[in-house]
Amino acid sequence: MNLLQGLMGAAGCASGTAVVIENRDIVIEKRLVKEPETEISGIQEARKKYDLQLMELEMKAEKEVGEDGAGIFLAYREMLSDDVFFDKIFSQIRLEKVNAEYAIDQERAELAGIFEQMDDAYLKERATDINNVCIELIAVIQKVDRGMGFDRSRGSDLIAVAEDLTPADTIKMDKSILKGIITETGGVTSHTVILAKTLGIPAIVGVKGARSAISTGDAVLVYGDEGKLVICPGEAEKKEFETRLDQESRKKALFDSAKSRPAVTLDGKTVRVNINSGDSDSIANFKCDECDGVGLFRTEFIYMDHSDYPTEEEQFEIYRSMAQMNQGKELIIRTLDIGGDKQLEYMDLPKESNPFLGYRAIRLCLERVDVFKTQLRAILRAGVFGDVKIMFPMIVNLEELLKAKEILEEAKKELKAEGTDFRADIPVGIMVETPAAVLLSDKLAEEVSFFSIGSNDLIQYTTASDRMNERVQSLYDSFNISVLRSIRMVCENAARHGVAVGICGEAASDTKLVPLWVAMGVDELSMVPSQVAKVKYMIGRLSKEEMQRELAEVLAMGRIQDVKDRLAEIESKLLNQ
Repeated sequence: MNLLQGLMGAAGCASGTAVVIENRDIVIEKRLVKEPETEISGIQEARKKYDLQLMELEMKAEKEVGEDGAGIFLAYREMLSDDVFFDKIFSQIRLEKVNAEYAIDQERAELAGIFEQMDDAYLKERATDINNVCIELIAVIQKVDRGMGFDRSRGSDLIAVAEDLTPADTIKMDKSILKGIITETGGVTSHTVILAKTLGIPAIVGVKGARSAISTGDAVLVYGDEGKLVICPGEAEKKEFETRLDQESRKKALFDSAKSRPAVTLDGKTVRVNINSGDSDSIANFKCDECDGVGLFRTEFIYMDHSDYPTEEEQFEIYRSMAQMNQGKELIIRTLDIGGDKQLEYMDLPKESNPFLGYRAIRLCLERVDVFKTQLRAILRAGVFGDVKIMFPMIVNLEELLKAKEILEEAKKELKAEGTDFRADIPVGIMVETPAAVLLSDKLAEEVSFFSIGSNDLIQYTTASDRMNERVQSLYDSFNISVLRSIRMVCENAARHGVAVGICGEAASDTKLVPLWVAMGVDELSMVPSQVAKVKYMIGRLSKEEMQRELAEVLAMGRIQDVKDRLAEIESKLLNQ
């Protein structure tokens, strides 16, 4: 038995067989070149290829772990598209007549070095991201396969042991056999740790000498909460681990027992706990008995899976199938939300300096009426087969909402004239994800059946902080008091007009925030399936009336940390009582 200590990356216990992943370093040598422009052209071509790889990883991450996980790869794509960074590289190639790999590596070392000298742990960790992007780009240039060889041929219940893992390494691994992660380097704020937490995979980082102390095939016990691992455990260590695992299993069983039941507070408030869906994997694995419905069906995945615009019939079949699988539970279908961080070549969308403030979502649909109406017709037809609802994204004024509803009415008239079955009284709602929609929510509530608060974008726009910009990401905070007050305002305006309110985005499943959502009168929460049981369990342990008293105190606070501390106390009490 050998005991090693590191830092807690992601909580949880795991046991399995170690797989030591060797370094896959690429060779970078300085060479003089005769044709600098050929080197520059090679970099540009590699940027395009690597961007496609990152786009695929972004989509895979969004399917598996949600928007925050996908955002890691979007951030990498933004680094890759930084022309200022690459112009310096091109200048060096032209001036010194050196090869592409050497020039990239020189600029990488200079920029990463700046971040490594910073005191802030989070910013310091961003040096790793810069290194990852540049090394992977060089690998594309050199046509080096950086695959990991971490697969089922090595067995099941595997513990990955590496010097470090990139987010790409982590998301590529087969999650059905990956039970734990151990790295020699990396920080607790690294993107790999963020992914591990989201995936529910115990992780320990900063374990010095792990690869020399552990051999492939060794039995390993991982205590993520303590940053501790045991190599080749004896009977006593195994028994201790089993006791710990039993405690965690009991708690998980408590959570799971709430999964198939309605989430009802101690004083009778029912909150629907729905899931997010839309990609092919989540549709295939959908289990309607383990949630209260689908609170966000992302239709952009349908468009991403096509090389041209999907037809009305293709969309109808997907929506109809999902409505039938839902067995009478609500299915909220968000109309096309493309643009911003999601670009499709066949749509020929404009390149914008700030796509999140540009031509996207409902703005695109109101201009491309034929595309919009095709989708609306498909949703209306699917409405015959279940409790289907339509939701418009990115509404910022009443005019947009009224225009969207006008086009919806036109689609109804067309279907009626054709004699095609459709749901005429289909409920219509909007995403509330901008300060504009928050401040106008009293007027918007007069025109809709429901609101769904898109917490990710609402935080971003309210705090004026790009959640993918490493320098300001600390400002992007779900506990920001202005965001919490905005959500309360929406709930109050909705209540006055009898409009239901839901929340989607990462904040919907944050168990520190759930008591606040209940206190505000939120009717529905939508999240990744893995969070449903825990959220339902928590709701069943709290009193709305009691939480309303806490709400008043929390929203009167001035410091974000004070909010976090108080909500952490409430969470601990509810989950451990």
